[in-house]
Amino acid sequence: MRKTILIGLVCITTTSYASTMCVRNNTYVGTLRNNVNGVVSDVTNGVVNGNQKKQWAVTYDYKTITGYAACNGYTGNFGVPLTNLDTGARNAGQYCWCQMWPIRDKEDLTHYNRETGITSYWVFLNDYSTSSSCGESCTSACANAMATNERYRTAVFESVW
Repeated sequence: MRKTILIGLVCITTTSYASTMCVRNNTYVGTLRNNVNGVVSDVTNGVVNGNQKKQWAVTYDYKTITGYAACNGYTGNFGVPLTNLDTGARNAGQYCWCQMWPIRDKEDLTHYNRETGITSYWVFLNDYSTSSSCGESCTSACANAMATNERYRTAVFESVW
C-alpha cells in the first residue's frame, strides 16, 4: 500500500510539465520528459570482450538513458513497438530496431555510470538497403533518434513495460 501511494506521489509531483510522462515498472518509478533533447554520450557498435555489443547511451539534463540496437529481418512502421523481436537474429536483416534497457552487469555499470531500470519494447526506427549497412548504422541511428527526435523518443517512452 505504501509503495502504491509513493508511486502516485512521485507521478503527481513530477508531471507538472506538459510533456512529462510518469513511468513505472517493477524496478523503476520516475519521470521521462519526451520534449527534452539529449546528447549522445556513447555508441558501442562492435565486439567487446568477444561479445557483439550494439549499445547506446543518451544523456539528458535529468537522466542518462541506455539501450540496444538490433538489425533484424522484421519490418515495421516508424515508432511502432514490437513485443517479440527475435533477438537471436540480431545481426541478420536490414530493419533497425531500438530498445531502452537497464544495465545489468558490472562492466556496463562502470561504462555508463548509471542504472536506468527502464525497459521498453523494441521500437522500429528505419530500414536500410542491406543488412551490412544496417549493422554499420543502426546503433548510431538509435542514439541520435533518442537524442533529437521527439516523436520517436515519445514512442519508445510510451512502450515501457
